[in-house]
Amino acid sequence: MADDGYGVREGEVEIERRRLALLAEARDSRSRRILDSTGLSPGWRCWELGAGSGSLSAWLGRRVGPGGTVWSTDTDLRFHREVLPNVVVEQHNVVHDPVPTGAFDLVHARAVLQHLPERDRVMETLWAALVPGGWLVVEDGNFMAFGEQALPEPYATVHRYVSSGTLNEWRDPDYGMRLPGRFRDLGATDIDIIGDVWAMRPGEPGGEWWFLALDRAIPRLVDAGLVTAEDGEKALAQVRMPGFVMMSTVSIAVFGRKPPDPHI
Repeated sequence: MADDGYGVREGEVEIERRRLALLAEARDSRSRRILDSTGLSPGWRCWELGAGSGSLSAWLGRRVGPGGTVWSTDTDLRFHREVLPNVVVEQHNVVHDPVPTGAFDLVHARAVLQHLPERDRVMETLWAALVPGGWLVVEDGNFMAFGEQALPEPYATVHRYVSSGTLNEWRDPDYGMRLPGRFRDLGATDIDIIGDVWAMRPGEPGGEWWFLALDRAIPRLVDAGLVTAEDGEKALAQVRMPGFVMMSTVSIAVFGRKPPDPHI
């Protein structure tokens, strides 16, 4: 598959497979707690947008049971694991492809919308896909403090480029902090917000999901003339030195409910 926007180049496939597995290991337990807080129950119809490795889709399939369904979608299915029969895995572009309306009890998107130029319109699509009384759960980041934290050079320069989305003009790295307003605009009820940060260290899933992203990003920075190959190599060595620690991005989860139909 050719590189297209956030797409993964052929030579990056194994790096991305490992990165997604580590992201799931680091963050799935938190996502599961949030999804469970909506009252997730057997028989629910769920949509997991930007499924990645499919780890949450597989979990949702077990939670909703044979009487429920999960629509697990992504533009790239090379990393998706095997799942139960009640999980429908589909290559799908939420911006361009049809989405059913009034079809789901739960819609979840994690670390997806910041990468879509049409993110506000996609929020409306996700909202329309819910049944009355259904839940929308969106997790995204606020990279502002993450990008400006004190770090050693040359990694500090590399980090500012990568965290700010320098190579991707369409990216909004701080979309997480705009989510509460978007939920209010949509008319959501029972809105709640959860945010957290964590220590990122080499050799741990909470850090390696980002450090592996650097393995993909630095060659692109070099190609763009923003950093030298030598500084790129030094930066990769710095983040994997024993004892290195840095602060994560602020991970923000916002969830709210579509008002029930007053006529039912």
